[in-house]
Amino acid sequence: MKIRTTEQLIDKVAAEISWRRKELTDLRNIVQSSVVSRTRREAMTRAAVALLYAHWEGFVKAVAEDYLEFVAMQRCKHSELSGNMLAIVLRSKLNAAQISKKIKTHLDVVDFFRDEMEGRCVLPYKSAVRTEANLSSTVLSEILRTLGFDITEYEPKYHLIDHKLVERRNHIAHGLALDVSVDDYLELQDEVLSLMNLFRNQIENYAVAGHHLESSETAAPTSGV
Repeated sequence: MKIRTTEQLIDKVAAEISWRRKELTDLRNIVQSSVVSRTRREAMTRAAVALLYAHWEGFVKAVAEDYLEFVAMQRCKHSELSGNMLAIVLRSKLNAAQISKKIKTHLDVVDFFRDEMEGRCVLPYKSAVRTEANLSSTVLSEILRTLGFDITEYEPKYHLIDHKLVERRNHIAHGLALDVSVDDYLELQDEVLSLMNLFRNQIENYAVAGHHLESSETAAPTSGV
């Protein structure tokens, strides 16, 4: 079922975070278990870091695409879209114009602004979000700007994302030895869940406030729930 209303979007995002939170809670209990040996606990903790990263990347990509699907289903005119949403629509034309030496590709951009601004937008929501299989702070910032979201609340966590999550995950994924204590992992899981909640709240608030529309582009988002 297509996501056409804010209620459908909120329900979809809630379901997406719910199953991930449940799995991470189960994982937390396993990591904290006192019945396993030290060697097994160390192995489980390393595995937990990799799975935590997978949930982080998977959640951001899934709900970002849900948000863009919601925007696409509003059937807005191009002239009604916020700047970032219009940029998503135009990305393929702009890329073609950038690499081509032929005037036709540049005229396609001109024609779009002359002839298609009052037409219904076709937002490529399934291909607009790229996590690069490495959701670092740089990639996250690009996704946030693509969606038109405020990045300031994420910035204090960039070091954590890059070094405590992504870098550790990459070491583990490449089979390198890495010692992660249980306390370190538990703190990291709390931080990542907090970031996922922040992203969830932004999506819900921006959808309700209509930030995909040009007239709402500069309006302040509502507070998180």
